Amino acid sequence: MRFRGEVVRHAVARGSKSARAAVLLRTAGREYLLRRQGGHPFRDPVLDALVGHTIAGEGTLHDHVLIMESWRVVE
Repeated sequence: MRFRGEVVRHAVARGSKSARAAVLLRTAGREYLLRRQGGHPFRDPVLDALVGHTIAGEGTLHDHVLIMESWRVVE
């Protein structure tokens, strides 16, 4: 799947054991929990560095989780 959107940090899973501030990809119509192929699912400094940037790339979508295979900063 090809994607393009803004990387943001937002609270997810409120009220559960998995509650945390996660890195998300905000596209025109949806938000996806963002992960990097081979990266840690909860804490990834590479993803943290992308917060506030617009990116484009390719990845695999699993339900609401986008696992990035390749990406580039476009803004």
